[in-house]
Amino acid sequence: MNVNMSNTTMLNSNRNSAGNSGGDSFSAERVISIGLIFLTLAIGGIYLLRPLVDPDFFWHLKTGQWIWHNKSLPTTDLFGVPPVPDQSVRTEFIYTSYWLIQLILYAFHSMGGESGIIVLRWVIAGLSLLIFLCWADVRKSSVSAVFAIGVIQILESYFIERPQFISFICFGVLLILIFRAVEGRAGESLWKTLVPLSLLMIVWANMHGGFIIGQAVLIYCVIAEGGKVLYPKLGSLSGSNFRNLVVASLTALAASFVNPNPIVTLKYLPHIFDSDHYLNQNNLEELSLFEYYQLAQDFMVLLYLITIILVFCALLVSRQRKNITWIGILVCTAFVGAQHMRMMPFFLVAAVLFLARFFDSEYPAMKGRAILLVMLIVNVLFCVGDELPRIRETMRSGWIPPYQLPVQAADFIATNSIGGNIYTTMYWGGYMIWRLGPGNKIFYDSRTLSTQRAWEYDNSRVVVPGYRPYWKGLFDAYKVNLVVLPRYEDDGQPNLLAQSIYADPGWTNNFANEFEMVFTRKGQAQPVGL
Repeated sequence: MNVNMSNTTMLNSNRNSAGNSGGDSFSAERVISIGLIFLTLAIGGIYLLRPLVDPDFFWHLKTGQWIWHNKSLPTTDLFGVPPVPDQSVRTEFIYTSYWLIQLILYAFHSMGGESGIIVLRWVIAGLSLLIFLCWADVRKSSVSAVFAIGVIQILESYFIERPQFISFICFGVLLILIFRAVEGRAGESLWKTLVPLSLLMIVWANMHGGFIIGQAVLIYCVIAEGGKVLYPKLGSLSGSNFRNLVVASLTALAASFVNPNPIVTLKYLPHIFDSDHYLNQNNLEELSLFEYYQLAQDFMVLLYLITIILVFCALLVSRQRKNITWIGILVCTAFVGAQHMRMMPFFLVAAVLFLARFFDSEYPAMKGRAILLVMLIVNVLFCVGDELPRIRETMRSGWIPPYQLPVQAADFIATNSIGGNIYTTMYWGGYMIWRLGPGNKIFYDSRTLSTQRAWEYDNSRVVVPGYRPYWKGLFDAYKVNLVVLPRYEDDGQPNLLAQSIYADPGWTNNFANEFEMVFTRKGQAQPVGL
């Protein structure tokens, strides 16, 4: 009797001890998770408070303004110095592929100016967070860490207000909808997949040409899941679920063609990936990871590579290692992202979703959490630190920093009503379009509508002592009367083109500050007070 009572007492003691240990572990897990959630929100907030410096944003904003006031889509170059480029697959794509997000940008700007665009950033980020919460449990520390790493790696190089970013979000939503359908209960309603998928593809197709990737994913997932039906050992769907997936995917695929240029976008696809095309040769986003690192020495590339390695190591030990749907998506996005920097975020989105589900349901081991925490710390140290000075400067000078964009030069031209065609840098072209277009026409900007104009722009910046500069004949041919240039290059060296124009007797330096210079051709009407 005493022995039994002793054994019972010991058993209860062990259970209590185990329960207390579990409670301590649970409490520690909750504390870590809450801390990581707040860290993620803080990091996201830092990136959302960045200044507005993306060169493409401004011409998108101006185009949205034009669409709103004219109630139509542009069919020609509204802002460029004549002659406008001939109609082509590229120009048609650029004129009409972004109209919905351009209108949204203009709507938020109309309501709150530059601050309205910052509000739009928070709205998009908040919606993205809500979508992610439907996928994985962020109360788990490992999931929170995965999410934080994804936020850093995607936001470090891309601005939310850029239409391209909408493609990353839509791609993530597409994967969530597809895998929820694949993992759903047998006999689940077709409409639960068909309606959201179709609406997603319609919205995506009218915001950014990246919807083509969505089309490819839809087709691939149907083929992959069909392969599982033929080979049940791969883990096939029930007959009703597979039929629902096929019908929903085909309907969504058809819905994606509800946009102004469904065929033009497909025709433009080969040009996007043509690395030998002149317009892509000098575009950093078209470089491979290796080429980009060689040129820019950007350690972000190393973080991408570490993420790729982590994802495929996780895949090897995951229950999904035989799931050809996940395998195909991860392999293809990693390969394309490694070949073209602009495509890397698609892999990062897929990686975040895969790793979040992996650590949420398959691998709660302490070793995995330790790896994620180390990765998170490295990402924070390499990426987030340099954002704080930018925010401080933004608080001082406004959302559009005058030391990065020609704010005062545009003010000077607008105040003095100086007309004429404007030559400026490709990086500044979009901002000048927003401030001064379409009254003043811009010689070249980041739309890169014309291969010839791109070649002429590149040559115009070359100044060789002792030789007649190329810019003189170019400015005469295009009737350029205004030039807005930075005083210095990014490396701190004097801008040779600005120096060459300054020394030319046919031009006058009308405005200058520590960042930029404005030149006008002698003989045209001079600004008031000069």
